[in-house]
Amino acid sequence: MIDRLRTLPTRVSRWVRLTLRPPGVVLVHHRRYVHTVAGGLLDPARSEKILAFLLAQGLIRKQDVSRPIAASLANILRVHSATYVESLADPRVVGEILGAELGNHQAQAAIDLARVMVGGTIQATRLALRSGRVAVHLGGGLHHATPNEGMGFCIFNDVAVAISRLRARGFTEPILIVDLDLHDGNGTRAAFADDESVFTFSVHNIPWDETPAVASKSVALGSDVTDETLLQVLSTELPPVVASHRPGLVLYVAGVDGATTDALGDWQLSETGLLARDQFVVNAIRSNGESPPLVVVLAGGYGTAAWRYTARFLSWLISGDVIEPPDDVQMVLQKFRAISKQWQVQDSTPEENDDWNLSPGDLMGLVEHDDARFLGKFSRYAVELQLERLGVLDGIRARGFPDLTVTLDAPSGLGTVLRVLGTPDSRDLLFELKASRSRSIVPGFEALEIEWMLLQNPRGAFTTRRAQLPGQSHPGLGMLREIAAWLIVVCEELRLDGIAFVPSQYFMAAVGHRHLRFVDPGRQARYEAMQDALSGSRLAMANTLLNNGNVIDRETGASVYWEPVPMVLPVSERLRDKVTGDAYRAAVERARARLSLVLRDARSGDRPGQSTESSG
Repeated sequence: MIDRLRTLPTRVSRWVRLTLRPPGVVLVHHRRYVHTVAGGLLDPARSEKILAFLLAQGLIRKQDVSRPIAASLANILRVHSATYVESLADPRVVGEILGAELGNHQAQAAIDLARVMVGGTIQATRLALRSGRVAVHLGGGLHHATPNEGMGFCIFNDVAVAISRLRARGFTEPILIVDLDLHDGNGTRAAFADDESVFTFSVHNIPWDETPAVASKSVALGSDVTDETLLQVLSTELPPVVASHRPGLVLYVAGVDGATTDALGDWQLSETGLLARDQFVVNAIRSNGESPPLVVVLAGGYGTAAWRYTARFLSWLISGDVIEPPDDVQMVLQKFRAISKQWQVQDSTPEENDDWNLSPGDLMGLVEHDDARFLGKFSRYAVELQLERLGVLDGIRARGFPDLTVTLDAPSGLGTVLRVLGTPDSRDLLFELKASRSRSIVPGFEALEIEWMLLQNPRGAFTTRRAQLPGQSHPGLGMLREIAAWLIVVCEELRLDGIAFVPSQYFMAAVGHRHLRFVDPGRQARYEAMQDALSGSRLAMANTLLNNGNVIDRETGASVYWEPVPMVLPVSERLRDKVTGDAYRAAVERARARLSLVLRDARSGDRPGQSTESSG
């Protein structure tokens, strides 16, 4: 039987193993987790991406996912004072905690979500103690909320409430909280300041609270912490705590906001370092023959890349192997293709010119008043319907824009302008796209040409990790991957060869470099040489260095500047072969061999900047 398993495709063999022996991990998740607050840096799809990855890889089954219920106020009041809980009836109090101005409805929605998050951690502790499996809550870790005050995006402290409920139900064994979020676990420490049976271990950048606790270890490491520094501290400090406290339950607050790519954090942890951190924690608490029940909560992690660190950790925790998560665009594209196939099967047989297989019911009550057609074919209603069905509009709503308006105009020329606007009163411009079909931008192929595209969050704020780029008035909306996947689906529907555009700045090419290729292999080689020269700089700084003439030819000393030329994201096999095939790659390598670009100050080995950065 074992030999037969080895010959099966990887995902099939995982499914067989799951059937024979369920994984030692159970997940807790709620669909409500996709809702967040406008202006926030948290990816609302973070938990769903992790769950989808684990399911797609055959690492878990649907029956291994548990849906929590909202925590009762009786349980919340075991930790939080009645005065504080009553103060949350004022939307201004909730808004101050979340860093946003909220109306009554939004404040109530935020409180409801916080209660579900608390319920999720309660459920995880129940499952871990009852089943002996590791319980992973794909949420929670709201560790800043103290008994008397909410702060730092944390309304209720889910970890503290879950532990207090266990105590009320007779669980008497020692409990250890390992908090490795970038930020101090001050609220949890305050909740158990006088309880020697609950040990709070926190490693963070700066302290949020100096209040002493009878069973606590708090290590502040400052900014720019590297993998080596963190792992050295953990190896020195954590094992003695585990050995002396001998916990009967461990809650691991596994925040990933220390990643070098994090939109909010100020540490420099790599994906390898974060995985080594997680593995060390699990192995440390299982040392000396002990294996206490373990609960994992997500905590902090900001930006669209945050989910990947947790997904990588959980793949190892479940299977013993580290499985690399797929590229975000490919993951979203798989989902969109499945949705498109589903509705095409369900809809009645389409006429040749139907708008994405619309049935009469789809257009009931709608009257067409304009002649604008997206790419010369699809009405505004058809575009809106597809964005709705694919979940793109829900993704925008989840970022705090509940009321959306989709418009489609044809102001001049051949291109149409598609817009998604926010609330009717402010008319926030969230998404704008001018596109047309073109046979000239990639000779011999028909492409969807993007003449202009804007994705922005008017309520967001720029930070040191989320620097303002040329042409930006507001930070990005965090929906670039979803929009790219949608446009690929459009190309497949219209049998277009790919998506093409001309990046006017270096950063535009850098954002999508994993999927985009320059049509001319010589230009691709030039871009790769620039990328190598700028590899030590953040995206905004790299763009500035290039524009200021700081990238030079090593041989001549002459400055090299950005030159806008066409790039493509291939969709058809024919175009994919043209820009990724062996002949193309060989031409790139030949051109690359003739180029040697460096930063002006790098000829002496001194490069400015600290790390690379991606944007979405």
